[in-house]
Amino acid sequence: MRKPAFQKVAAAMEIPADLAEKAALVELTGQNFLRVENYLGIIEYTAERLLLQCKNCRLEISGKNLLIELYAREELILRGQIEQLHYF
Repeated sequence: MRKPAFQKVAAAMEIPADLAEKAALVELTGQNFLRVENYLGIIEYTAERLLLQCKNCRLEISGKNLLIELYAREELILRGQIEQLHYF
């Protein structure tokens, strides 16, 4: 089976496959700071739950006093007491 052109270029440049395919990149620092890159949009947002649509999955973040600090095209920063991350 032949690889698409972007996969060949990514392999040649030694870019990890998940980044080349725009997979969600999640960075959790402690229990109070979460950064997400490469998401497609917000499905639901409350002070207890954030549901994001990513390219290949949905990402649910639950906790208390959740606040979106930065909402940009490809990056989101969330602060609050983060209790659970769930991919489905």
